[in-house]
Amino acid sequence: MVRVNVFADGGGWVFEDLKRHFERAGADGLEVFASTEPAADADVWVSISPSQAVASPDLARTVVCVHDLYTHSDIYAPWGDRRAVRKAGALALAHPSQRRILKGAGVALEGVPTHEGPLGALSIFDVRGEPTPRFSAGWVGRHDAHGRKRCDWFVESLLKFDTARGRPRAVLVGRDLYAHAERLRASGVECLHHPRESNPIEEYPRLYRQMDCLVITSSTEAGPLPLFEALATGLPVVSTPVGWAPHFAATHPHYVRLAESTAEIAEHLRRLEGEREQLFEEREEIAALVGDYRLESWVREVLRLAVSLMAACC
Repeated sequence: MVRVNVFADGGGWVFEDLKRHFERAGADGLEVFASTEPAADADVWVSISPSQAVASPDLARTVVCVHDLYTHSDIYAPWGDRRAVRKAGALALAHPSQRRILKGAGVALEGVPTHEGPLGALSIFDVRGEPTPRFSAGWVGRHDAHGRKRCDWFVESLLKFDTARGRPRAVLVGRDLYAHAERLRASGVECLHHPRESNPIEEYPRLYRQMDCLVITSSTEAGPLPLFEALATGLPVVSTPVGWAPHFAATHPHYVRLAESTAEIAEHLRRLEGEREQLFEEREEIAALVGDYRLESWVREVLRLAVSLMAACC
């Protein structure tokens, strides 16, 4: 029996969800257990957080996961917060750009076992079946003090609509979004607000079905997960050029539309409102874009990588 310890402390609900998904993925001959700190009695480890990986009892038997495109403050330098990637037995990279970032920081990747690919949406996300009662734009995530998520961009884009002609309905899903919801309502925008604390991930497919499109305003994420969740639901996406959005925008620009300002987001939303019925009819084609990317598959690949470290070291 190979004991795999998946650990992460903090990181919000995404890391907590990931730990649960790993524990559910145990197989014959494999015991997967999660913790906030690395367990000394495990055989191999998976560090969901690259900065916490340094605490692993044996980095040569540890898979280090990287989920963002941060490059600031020498984080991958020998003295940086994420220095553990330099000695990791294996890496799980969520975007091709991470390989360039690591090489640029002087991290040697030759010979390091690596799984490279997006996490994808859970299989519970399926294609919406009914249209919404009115045009609705959604935003999923959390308010962050660093300003990388930029939910205020979403709010500003909706406020650019002419009040006389009506503004889209807003759907906010996530953590610490109360102030954004109140600002929208105070400006006359109907807003459905679903706090994360009362809506676990199992509720998210139902919440996505309240939307006609998703808006992504992040600046550094390697996915992000809402991109894949929205597409799996059959929703078009308006996104800043982050993570995998440029890839899908290059191959299917009608379904993923890039924007670099609130004005561009608003313009895309105006066009999507006019194309709403047609895009609903094309929802199966939209979902097919991410049919090969599912979170359960990513978890299995990372576990396979972890077990291979056991074989290599022992």
